[in-house]
Amino acid sequence: MDSQNDLSLLKPLIICLSHSWGGLEQVAADDAIELARLGIETRMLVLEGSPIDQNLEAGAYPNLRLEKLDYRPRDTFDFQLKKDLTRLILSGVNIVHAHQPTLLGSLSPWLKGFPGVAFLMSRHIMSSHSKRDPYHRWLYNRVDRLVVMSESMRENVLRTHPLEPEKVELVRLGLDFDRFDPEKVQAERQRQSWGARESTIVIGVVGRIDPAKGQSTFLQAAAGLRHKVGGRRDLRFVVVGEETLGSNSNYLEELRKMVIQFQLQDEVIFAGFQKEIPEIMQAFDIFVMPSHQEAFGLVAIEAMAMECPIIISSGGSSQEIVGREEFGLIMRPSDAFDLQKQMLVLIENEELRREMGKRAREQVKGLYDRKVRTKRTIQVYQDVLAQRARSER
Repeated sequence: MDSQNDLSLLKPLIICLSHSWGGLEQVAADDAIELARLGIETRMLVLEGSPIDQNLEAGAYPNLRLEKLDYRPRDTFDFQLKKDLTRLILSGVNIVHAHQPTLLGSLSPWLKGFPGVAFLMSRHIMSSHSKRDPYHRWLYNRVDRLVVMSESMRENVLRTHPLEPEKVELVRLGLDFDRFDPEKVQAERQRQSWGARESTIVIGVVGRIDPAKGQSTFLQAAAGLRHKVGGRRDLRFVVVGEETLGSNSNYLEELRKMVIQFQLQDEVIFAGFQKEIPEIMQAFDIFVMPSHQEAFGLVAIEAMAMECPIIISSGGSSQEIVGREEFGLIMRPSDAFDLQKQMLVLIENEELRREMGKRAREQVKGLYDRKVRTKRTIQVYQDVLAQRARSER
């Protein structure tokens, strides 16, 4: 596995056709970058002009090449995608790794004609309904591995998908701990830009501005908290993120109106999209992930890596992330009163915040190392390619 000859056999195409920038897109982009850094000739299929296209500048990463589509493929039997996929396979691609299961119907049928090409799907959300019908069985029959990021997701997939356990692969998320290092980040400038003093407690959320992410619950809890705490504490509530590119939603405007309604103009900051997430997490005293339903929270472990105590909605993989609340607190989804109660616990106990943050960093360092993730990904790629080669003999 460690020889350059072995790595040179891998020619992956990572597919992420999304018009937004969030956890899914970050994971796909980071995987592509890490593979390319190891000298693996990696291609990434993206939508032209999308945030992932804009974030991965052409030529910035040797061995990483962006393949851009000027159209959005249909979910099933897209013939234009077939043409582009065939072109890429004939140019040398031997691994197709897609990060959006919605594309399965336009990938699996065409890949059946290329038995030597390995096919993997990554699933980033829980499935709420069964996919064991004959059509999905036919589609998933071509999938060599379904990659998940947590034990909870693996259990969910095995309950709802027509796949044997050996085809469902757990590859945990990974962070770059040289970048996510509290000792290397200075957050004072960021705090000052929010009007926060040394005594100010900054509570933040990070994520796409979307109703499912729970920013409205966060603002409702902020209003209740200010009423309860009164003038005893100087608080700031920071919302980091932007709406999906091209979205017709007016959710951000609704949030701004909520701030006026609750008279929180002096306490709430809409910080927009931010690239320097380690600095942002270091600037927070408390991080909140109030999503209504989240399979796994990349931003949660990013906060933990920066020794920031977290409050996360129950469900999904929350128990795996915070354990028995040694590494963070759990709130009920969509319950602003419960979130307010959990925030108050951390606001009133500085020592708990500090100890929880330190335990959290040690936890994520042990489980979510990017180097380990990259090594596991390469091993999975090599395994499925070897299986494909054996089946062709």
